[in-house]
Amino acid sequence: MKQQGICRIICAGERTPLGFVKADGDLTIAADGGYDHALEAGIVPDILLGDLDSIEREPCEEAVRLDPVKDLTDTFAAVATGLERGYRRFELHCAGGGRLSHTLANIAVLRCLADKGAEGTMYFRGGRAYICRGRAEVRGNVYFSLFPEKDAAEADISGAKYSGSFTFTDSDSLGVSNEPLENKTAVVTVRGGGLIMIEEIKD
Repeated sequence: MKQQGICRIICAGERTPLGFVKADGDLTIAADGGYDHALEAGIVPDILLGDLDSIEREPCEEAVRLDPVKDLTDTFAAVATGLERGYRRFELHCAGGGRLSHTLANIAVLRCLADKGAEGTMYFRGGRAYICRGRAEVRGNVYFSLFPEKDAAEADISGAKYSGSFTFTDSDSLGVSNEPLENKTAVVTVRGGGLIMIEEIKD
């Protein structure tokens, strides 16, 4: 059965503000070291999940201890738990910084969710990332960068500093640091493939 709420995963990356408000039907999972981030923000997660090798506080009673010898990250395991419970909307908080390998694995989580028909947004210090296989709007004082999910992707962009029709490949940096025109909404329409979209707040 599909859940209408949001499954939020608090990861063990660089700590970022956790300003979300939990509504009825939402689920909050701390992925290992994300438990410390949650408690520091005054958030008691519904589930603590991981091999618990990087938490500093005493684990809660709802802890699900994973074998440290495993084929997936704690964040991937947390997302799998949310999917099993019927959630289709996911937020990954504190999901960047720290080890680059884990940041890249979290982007892989976004691809996995998109493949399953679910929505995923990854939040990191100063920005967010998500997968676009259709249409996306970008507004505000931000840079947005586009990278192909696989080897290439085609998209039309309007309302941005760099507008037009583009082909992005995995061997160039064409899609880096675009921005919406002043008082405009940039629109990205994917014509082929999929894009990893990264929005970063300007300093």
